[in-house]
Amino acid sequence: MATDRECPDCGEPLEAMELQGSSSLGDVVLVAAGDDDGLLGGLRADEVLEPVPHVCPACRRTLFYAEE
Repeated sequence: MATDRECPDCGEPLEAMELQGSSSLGDVVLVAAGDDDGLLGGLRADEVLEPVPHVCPACRRTLFYAEE
């Protein structure tokens, strides 16, 4: 995981965390929808990415990054 991510609010380095909890939806993943203009349009249809939360230890802002 990238270690150079900084909080856009206060500039502190972000810490990667794991999603936990139970949900009837199961695991959350990001899959390309075949739209070349969309946010994930650069992904191949067979690529599945997992949202990884990164938390700022100073201000507690949480950002999600799509990672393999």
